Amino acid sequence: MTDPLLPRYTNEASAERLSHMDDLYFEPERLLEGCDEEIAALLKRHQGYAKAHPPIALYRVATEGSQTRDGGTIQQGSSGLELTLEGRKLRTALRGDKVVYPDGSMARIVTGAGKRNNHFALVGSRLSNGDEIINTLQKTLIVVVRKGVPMAEDFLPAIEPVEGRRLRLVARKENAR
Repeated sequence: MTDPLLPRYTNEASAERLSHMDDLYFEPERLLEGCDEEIAALLKRHQGYAKAHPPIALYRVATEGSQTRDGGTIQQGSSGLELTLEGRKLRTALRGDKVVYPDGSMARIVTGAGKRNNHFALVGSRLSNGDEIINTLQKTLIVVVRKGVPMAEDFLPAIEPVEGRRLRLVARKENAR
């Protein structure tokens, strides 16, 4: 699953890219064309929300083939969600999935997007051995962080080493990112 020719994506996003993530909401003539009043009102509420809470960061969902800082690779995602990339079907990964290292050792993904986001593993998810997912093969499935909107407490919670290489979750001191 480690094809060096496939592009790899991180969570890096320029301020310009983030500023254009909601452009769809701000093309009212195109969006509202042929809509009934209820849908038009819903779109206007979304426009207000997007203006009040602009995107400030994004997290990409990890898939089979995602890599870690220390050289591990997600070999098999357990999510039922499959993406087709370059003609290949790749499953998205979840908290609890295994990462395999070149020496044959394994670790489990211990943090993710939280219950509200189906516990998807993300670029930035931590592993049971202290490692971290650093890239993914897909660029479209993301979780957006918005200004003034706190993330759920179980969204990429902080962890710290306990007794060697085991990890434990640490209570989040501040809920907004």
